[in-house]
Amino acid sequence: MRVLILYTELAGYVLGNFKRFLDLNSEAQMLVVHYPVNPEAPFNFNKFEHAEFVEFSNNSISETAKKVVEFNPDIVLCSGWGNKHYIQWVKLLRPETKRVICFDNQWKASLKQIILSTISKLTFLKMFTYAWVPGMPQRAYALKLGFKSESIFTGLYPADSELFKPVGKKKLSNQGAYPKVFLSVARYIPQKDLPTMWQAFIEANNDMGNRWTMKCIGLGEEFEKRTVNPNITHLGFKQPSEMEDDVLNAGVYVLPSIYEPWGVAVHEMALSALPMVLSDKVGAATMFLNKRNGFSFPAGDTVQLKAVFKTIMALSDQQLWEMAEASYQNGLQLSSDNWANTLNTILKN
Repeated sequence: MRVLILYTELAGYVLGNFKRFLDLNSEAQMLVVHYPVNPEAPFNFNKFEHAEFVEFSNNSISETAKKVVEFNPDIVLCSGWGNKHYIQWVKLLRPETKRVICFDNQWKASLKQIILSTISKLTFLKMFTYAWVPGMPQRAYALKLGFKSESIFTGLYPADSELFKPVGKKKLSNQGAYPKVFLSVARYIPQKDLPTMWQAFIEANNDMGNRWTMKCIGLGEEFEKRTVNPNITHLGFKQPSEMEDDVLNAGVYVLPSIYEPWGVAVHEMALSALPMVLSDKVGAATMFLNKRNGFSFPAGDTVQLKAVFKTIMALSDQQLWEMAEASYQNGLQLSSDNWANTLNTILKN
């Protein structure tokens, strides 16, 4: 069983899914072509047996293409349609190779999407039999592109459940005074709209007696523009394995994005038993947020977000612990085992 993966930016949770599949399929071999590590998210990666990793580079296109064809995969997972070389390499594979397009774009009925959905059967998408996407917002797009319902699979982006599930268990087993700490794990880039979060938090906290604090984990192009406030701590980038103490001592996770096709951090924080405050643009909210474990607000709306913060600040410890338990249960819906089982299902289909 030979699995070719044409990927974009690797992350720790991605490797966890790959490794889990190989652990469950001892005869399998994997070739992963991937983009260079993003300096704004410099994750450390531990490589593993039966998987070869090749960094995509415009300086080695022909060599990588030769390696891909010679690998002779039984299945190929291609991340989106933005890399013309990836698409060309898929065309070069033998007809028997199962072809899976993977993407996280949500259906927005934009002109570009409407055009693509109209001509998809005549374009490169016709070479793919299956679509694998994170959740329901992306499934709707796959249907628009012409994929049959039975050929669309969800659960593309599970968090590293082996890392974060123990954190949630530990948090829920020590229920004392509830931590009055909001936690944000996000890059400091315009799409995350962190300034709206900071402003809403500061105003709400002032109104409620400054009893809460906020911690922010991440780096990015706007880090130097971060809001400075005595109740906000900017911790910079941390590896997922370094976040346990911060998560255990946090109370509520916040992601205010104005653009967020999915958001794996939402699953990570759900497994860590944190209630949620998510903008209505966060795709992962469709799976991991409900009325029992948190609140949604219109993206970019400082007034609405301030109101949500004040509502949370007025809750009792018992209410917050009940929300934490609900988040943990929501997080259990998806795991690396699901990812591995889906890949096996497609292979055997």
